[in-house]
Amino acid sequence: MRYLGLALYSEGPTDDRFLGPLLHRLCQQLCHEHATQLIDISNVLSLIDAGPDREKPREERIEHAALSARGAWNILFVHGDGAADPVRAIQNCVAPGLLKVHENPLFQGRAGVAVVPVRETEAWVLADGDALRAVFGTRLTDAELGIPSNPPRVEKLPDPKSVLENAFKATNPSKRRARAGAAALLDALGDRVAIEKLRLVPSFQKLDLELLHALRQIQVCP
Repeated sequence: MRYLGLALYSEGPTDDRFLGPLLHRLCQQLCHEHATQLIDISNVLSLIDAGPDREKPREERIEHAALSARGAWNILFVHGDGAADPVRAIQNCVAPGLLKVHENPLFQGRAGVAVVPVRETEAWVLADGDALRAVFGTRLTDAELGIPSNPPRVEKLPDPKSVLENAFKATNPSKRRARAGAAALLDALGDRVAIEKLRLVPSFQKLDLELLHALRQIQVCP
């Protein structure tokens, strides 16, 4: 059996809540599909900036956060929302940090993976209506929730975060749940959203392929 440690540098704690369980499950899926040995996969460690680092360029913050946890991970995910221009997001917010990690000899034998939804992480949340129904506790249809029934169409939504919140409100939640909002359920959604449906979404397909490449790069998968 081989151990595989995972870490995530995201744009914020809300993204961590959904992406952490999702990325763990995706690693499990890829190892099940491709690995020739048993892989013990860690939960995803959320990396945070140290106080003095918060005013530094993002690529330096990514490197420093990765260094502070270097004994805990073999694969580092770096997240950046695409904001309708994922190529620019990769170039400006993700690739410089991954390059820093790649060039640092202390990270030899490890790999970095970009996590870039076309607009916002919430778009991936919306790709699976069945997961939303299970977590929200509703029988409303996709149309009644106001979400696309075709997973690739989530990338066309101009404001996925609002669509998710409106879908949650459509379920008529209790006052307590309404105050917390849909964000309070992102960890449960990360555990539930179907990877098969996400694999129909182009930006997730890119993540899927890059993660498989990383697993091969560190010789977890052949």
